Order: sequence, then C-alpha cells, then structure tokens
Amino acid sequence: MYKNSEFLFKMMSLNLIILLTVIYAVVANKILYENNFLMNSQNWQITGNKIIEPAVHQSYNIDREMSHYIMFKDNLINVDYKNKDDRSLWYFESPEIEINPVQKYNSNESKKFQPTFPSLLTFTMTSFMGDFKNLNADVSLVKIKHGPNCIKFKAPKYDGTMTAFNVPFKSQLWQHDITNMPVTDEEIKNMFIGLFTIEILGDWTRGVEVIGIDNVKIM
Repeated sequence: MYKNSEFLFKMMSLNLIILLTVIYAVVANKILYENNFLMNSQNWQITGNKIIEPAVHQSYNIDREMSHYIMFKDNLINVDYKNKDDRSLWYFESPEIEINPVQKYNSNESKKFQPTFPSLLTFTMTSFMGDFKNLNADVSLVKIKHGPNCIKFKAPKYDGTMTAFNVPFKSQLWQHDITNMPVTDEEIKNMFIGLFTIEILGDWTRGVEVIGIDNVKIM
C-alpha cells in the first residue's frame, strides 16, 4: 500500500512539472528553434533503419494541425524472440542545432556570455498506418545528442492519433542513454552549449508503421 502511494505521488509530481513547464513556455512564447517543413524536409533524416536516409517531405494539409510535414515508413523490423519488441528502432533526427555557441576560454566574450536555456520541445505527430495496440515497450520519445553524450525522455502511451507532444527540459524527467542514470540540472544545460541534435521516435509499434511529424519547436 505504501509503495503504491509513493508511486502515485511521484507520478503526480512529474505530471505537475510537465504542466507547469508547458504553461511557462507558452506564456514566454520565445521560439529558439523551429521546423515547419513548409518547402522541404529541412535536412531532417531517419536513423535506425537499414541505412540513414532523408525524411520524406509531404506537401499536404491535415485538419489544420499538420500543414506540410515529414514522414517515414518502417522498413526494418527486428523482433526480439522473447518479448516481441522491435530492437531496431527508427527515429526522426534533426540537423545540428545551435542555441548557444561555444565560447573561447577566458575571452572577453565568454565573460559576458549569458546562455539561453530552453524549457520545452513541442511537435505534432500522427500515424497513417500501424497497430498501436502492439507498442514497443520501454522506448524513448526523444533523445538529445551532444558529442558523445546522449540523454533520453521516456515515451508515453500513444494510440497513433494526431497528438501535440510537449517535452519539458527538466532534468528530473530525463535519463542518460545506456546507463539510465539520472540527469542533473548542469548536465541538461550543457547539452545546449554548442551543437546538438534531437531524435524523435517514429518506431512505436512491433510491426510496420507510417508516421508523420510537423511543427517542431524548441522554446
């Protein structure tokens, strides 16, 4: 009984963190990076399939929520014989992003440097095909990569319908990739100094799926 209460309290606290972060970011409304895919794929690519390849650009509107977007179809299914999860997950990967340039050590510019740390990643996603009652377990919705460092944000349940995802950059909600160790405030801030990339999950199901994303914003 105690363990269940502790778990519920933790989940309520995490949900509150997400809600407050979303409210703060929307009020602040300062977009630091954006991809609307109006004319092309804006150099987004697909990783985790047979080869790294460009995301497919689509010049269509869907219910006003997605207008010109990128998409991809799974072409590599590597099902684990024990738990039936796909072990070769594919992601939409951004080009290199720079919000804060790396400063020269002990220069006049570095002494005056006031970095900007984003609070929220948002994007819209929908599926065009796939069995979303048969999801891969324990996968990451978003990964941030900075040099050799990679941190991840756990994927929620998703039914394949058009959804606006909000991913707060709060260290309590992130883990180090591979080790699953907690991320500190300093570590997550360091991810936004210099060049980094983001990866957004496309491989939700244990079978074939077709996924589209649009309106990627960092605020």
